[in-house]
Amino acid sequence: MLGFLSRLRLRLRVLFDRRHDQELREELEFHVEQLAAQQRRAGLGHDEALAAARRQFGNLTRIQERSHDLFAFRYIEDLRYGARLLVKHPVFSLIAMLSIAIGVGVNAAMFSIADGQVLRPLRVPRPGEIVAVSAVAPRVTEGFLSTRLSYPDYRDVRDRAGSLAGLAAYRVLVTGFGHRHDEPTQTKLGLMVSANFFDVLELRPALGRFFLPEEDRVPGRDPVIVLAHDTWIDQFGGDPAVVGRSVRLAGVDLTVVGVATADFDGMHLVLPPTFYVPLAMGPTIEGSAPDTLERRDLRSLEVRGRLKPGVPFGQAREEVRLLAASLEQAYPATNQGFGMLLQTQFDARLEERGPMAPSAFLLMALALVVLLVACANVSGLLLSRSPARAREIALRLAIGGGRFRVIRQLVAEAVLLAAGGGLLGLALAHAAVVLFQQVSLVSDIGVRVTFELDRRAIVVGLTLAAASALLSSLVPAWRASRVPNLAGTLRTAAAGGKRAPTRLWGRNGLVAAQVALSLIMTTFAVSVSRSFEAELRQPGFRTDGLLLSTFEPGFARYDEARTERFYELLKDRARALAGVTSVGMTSVMPLNQDNRERRRVVPEGYELPEGMEYVTVFAARIDEGYLDTMAIPIVSGRGILETDTDESPRVALVNRTLAARYWPGQDPVGRRLRIVGRETESWVEVVGVTADSRYNWIGEAPTPFVYVSQAQAAAARAAAGITQGRRSTLIVATDADPAALAPALRMVVQGLDVNMPISRVRTIEEFYHGNAVGLVNGLVRMVGGMGLLGVALALVSLHGLVAYAVARRTREIGIRMAVGASRISILAMVLRHGMVPVAWGGALGVAGSLAVGGMMVGLFPHAAGADPVTYLLVLPGLVTLTLLSTWFPARGATRIDPLVALRQE
Repeated sequence: MLGFLSRLRLRLRVLFDRRHDQELREELEFHVEQLAAQQRRAGLGHDEALAAARRQFGNLTRIQERSHDLFAFRYIEDLRYGARLLVKHPVFSLIAMLSIAIGVGVNAAMFSIADGQVLRPLRVPRPGEIVAVSAVAPRVTEGFLSTRLSYPDYRDVRDRAGSLAGLAAYRVLVTGFGHRHDEPTQTKLGLMVSANFFDVLELRPALGRFFLPEEDRVPGRDPVIVLAHDTWIDQFGGDPAVVGRSVRLAGVDLTVVGVATADFDGMHLVLPPTFYVPLAMGPTIEGSAPDTLERRDLRSLEVRGRLKPGVPFGQAREEVRLLAASLEQAYPATNQGFGMLLQTQFDARLEERGPMAPSAFLLMALALVVLLVACANVSGLLLSRSPARAREIALRLAIGGGRFRVIRQLVAEAVLLAAGGGLLGLALAHAAVVLFQQVSLVSDIGVRVTFELDRRAIVVGLTLAAASALLSSLVPAWRASRVPNLAGTLRTAAAGGKRAPTRLWGRNGLVAAQVALSLIMTTFAVSVSRSFEAELRQPGFRTDGLLLSTFEPGFARYDEARTERFYELLKDRARALAGVTSVGMTSVMPLNQDNRERRRVVPEGYELPEGMEYVTVFAARIDEGYLDTMAIPIVSGRGILETDTDESPRVALVNRTLAARYWPGQDPVGRRLRIVGRETESWVEVVGVTADSRYNWIGEAPTPFVYVSQAQAAAARAAAGITQGRRSTLIVATDADPAALAPALRMVVQGLDVNMPISRVRTIEEFYHGNAVGLVNGLVRMVGGMGLLGVALALVSLHGLVAYAVARRTREIGIRMAVGASRISILAMVLRHGMVPVAWGGALGVAGSLAVGGMMVGLFPHAAGADPVTYLLVLPGLVTLTLLSTWFPARGATRIDPLVALRQE
């Protein structure tokens, strides 16, 4: 500490000469006298008070040794003086603080969104040590590649990886959960985990214990469960006696052995689990074959590990790669071509979030643009004050203040502005986050995106506030401290004149940059809005007059045969309800965020690239009434018929995109697809082609899709040994209010089986708004709001620029008017002066928006980009707002009295 103080004292002596040292000594002597006066008022005599003050404050020699205290006193005085100036000019201070508040608030809010999507680390001890082990699959397919591991592969890597302190496996499980036996189960999401899952993450239970190693060895032997903390609070009221109680999971009774901590919300940001069960319970709960965990070809596990202390990441990655190579040699039948990759948890999350990650980063980039516009605005405001403070700065320099001292004072004032703006910006961010929380996905299993202004977001906001203080103040402070002619500046200021005219290229450049950035953001928002408007109106399926309800017969221990009978009775009774026009069923609803189905297919006659064995496409199981109920047109061939059963030849429908991609210029009807998988290996005949629609999200590119017969798929599942009944969604079309049909539909279900788990009954409007309209509109509003904020800041800066130019040219304008210039000509001159930087900014903005338009098409395939219609909507509005911003100072210039203006010099 003494060495640090000594080095700091020597550095400060270089910065301050003897005159400054004497000034500081006198100032400190003054503080000592003030302290002594306080001691005298407390009853001590003069000598005793002075001695006490010196003992308390330290003698002058020791104070001078602690030079950092001298600097602190100076900086406090700078802040006090800056605060007095800001209070003296409230309008200037308020505009500057609001500008910073907008920039900081938008960035803190956008960081909260990105944090909830991608950035937030796992809530475990030392999350930076957590790594992910994923499979590197051979490129045998077009489309999707599995990055998960089989249980035997996971077990081998766990036992042989010396660079990892531990390795755990887990997978998502959606099943029926009931905390009471006399109540129907509810669809909930949980995690099936290895026994060492919590040990690897170094978590401790809030109640009870976690899993024992032997509870994950024998399939189905140990029916135990750990509850999530929220489940314990919501379902059991936080009862400590929950340990030892029995709960029901997919019809299986399990014993609660523990409760997880409140701060652990699972491994995925958008999938908070309700419960945790051992992986060995999977076959019992899901009704799958007992040998599921021993099959190396079933890759369904996500694997996370923790690095050993001191082990480099590269060393661990190389070890995992070598282990994968040894497994490939040992098990060529199942592991040929499969490698393994060690990733950081952040990299694995980026892959997991897919298209949501670039969207979150795009919003953060736009927020940074708003901050830059705000900093430019504050810089312009500070530059406009420089002439008014020319005499003050010249006096400071004349009496030996030093240029660094002046810059420090001006930066201190910007710090005060940034502090006030930062606090106000955090309040704005809080309001924005509360608004974002109202936009949520429609999910039956608990998928949710959480936005919160937590400590991380607050730190980001305050850091950006400090950065904005430096960005906005350094250039104005540097320019203001440049006074080459002190005597001339003092004489001009003392005579009541203004500082010598300087070029306004700096402020013009700031305004042009603000206009360009604002134009880019506004064009982007309008383009996104126009691009999605048609998509939202025409998603390819019906979006009104439908009632939806999802069923999980497997949760009630239904097998495939019993499930099929239940669905047939359900459809018959639903058709008999008053007002029902049609009924259909599907395994996957379009735009459903909870469930997606894929099929590996080989199109007949299509030559796959070398090394590829099949194509992976999205798919759904449908019945004969689905396409008519959803109003999805058939463009050729026929649809699924009631006669397409297990006894008839297997059939399928494809959409127009799949037909055009794999059979270009040919009639796909009559062609065949070979579906690869454990459910079936047979060929299916394409009997029809449907129009394209949106399947996963409203902005996706044209996507290949396959529809298969629900009845034929059920028979294939039974033949493959899958005993648990399949999940399906019932769709009821009505010519009346679909919401009014919900009670009658519930009565139908209860009449068939009172214990049948049924998800929330909802209308298609509610479903569609939650999964498509709400998200898109939220995105458009956020981007458009940032663009409008940027435009507002640019217009404020432009208004200040024109007003400042008018003030500088008051005498010139007076002379022009005295020699006969009309008010119209003066008005045109001032407006022209304001339009020049706007024109330059508009040109730069158009060029930038064209570049952003190309990037936007890459992110949103259906985006129109920055087309001419977008510019016709944005540019006239920008010109109109620009004229309004410059009109008032220009109108003020026309009212200048020539006699008054000429007396100013």
